[in-house]
Formats: sequence, structure tokens, C-alpha cells
Amino acid sequence: MLTKPPHSSHEAPKAKEIRISREGPGRNSWCWAIGQGSTLVARSPAGFAGAEAAYEAGRRVLNR
Repeated sequence: MLTKPPHSSHEAPKAKEIRISREGPGRNSWCWAIGQGSTLVARSPAGFAGAEAAYEAGRRVLNR
């Protein structure tokens, strides 16, 4: 049986990832960003008090 290589539209989608970063000094300086490959999908509208809170907020957005 002959098969064709997958067409670009049949390739598996890239995985989304949550990135947590420190935006500056201060208590609410963490933010989250959701990316798919090199494309930014969503970003937190405001800072969070800690990396854990930023990660959880990003997960909630991703799982909507």
C-alpha cells in the first residue's frame, strides 16, 4: 500500500504551554502567558502575588 506524507493541515497541533515570569519588583509581580509554539495565545491581565497563583490562573484559562 502506498502512503503519502502527512499534509501540513494533518499534522498534530502543537502543545500549549503555560509560562510563568516575574514582571518586576513587588508582591504582585508574577504573570502567566499561554503559548503554542512561538505564538502567544493568552496573557494575564494583571500581576499575581506568587508563581503558584499565576500558574493556577493560567491553568484555569487554558482549561476553559
